Amino acid sequence: MSYETLSSLPANTTISFVGTYPNRTGIRIRKYKVDPDPQNKNRIKHSEEKSILLEFNGSVLSKVEVLIVTEDTEIEQKTKIKITDSSPLDTSLNDMVISFSGIDSSDSFPLSSLRNDEIKGERNDFKKDFYIKFLLDFHSQLASITALQKTGGNKNQKSMFKQLNQSLGY
Repeated sequence: MSYETLSSLPANTTISFVGTYPNRTGIRIRKYKVDPDPQNKNRIKHSEEKSILLEFNGSVLSKVEVLIVTEDTEIEQKTKIKITDSSPLDTSLNDMVISFSGIDSSDSFPLSSLRNDEIKGERNDFKKDFYIKFLLDFHSQLASITALQKTGGNKNQKSMFKQLNQSLGY
């Protein structure tokens, strides 16, 4: 977040900052995937956007927001899934909220409403099979961004990217 501007990014990736330089409070990293229509190269068949928002209160991670937007132009369907964790570093508080919106409905519920017992551990399965994998994916994306910045930038900027990289390991 200490970079005023970024010199280079991996393909299909954008970064936006929350706040203005030098007093930024967060960063959003977006990855895009676009599949062209095989019959018509000028048309998009399917697109997907994955993003993660990391907000900080000082140097402490205070909010994580995951957003996945997919669109299929053949069936004209767009879905959006958003997961918000307002206290990511507090292991005793489970306030993660999952929101979904599709072509004909939308819903939102707290992750704590999913069962989490020995018979059916839906909450742990969700965290293990989706959320943790998503965080690991963006951890590797941040590592790529950091590697691209090593050719330029100063010592403080590299230090801030290292801190962001470590915060994804919460």
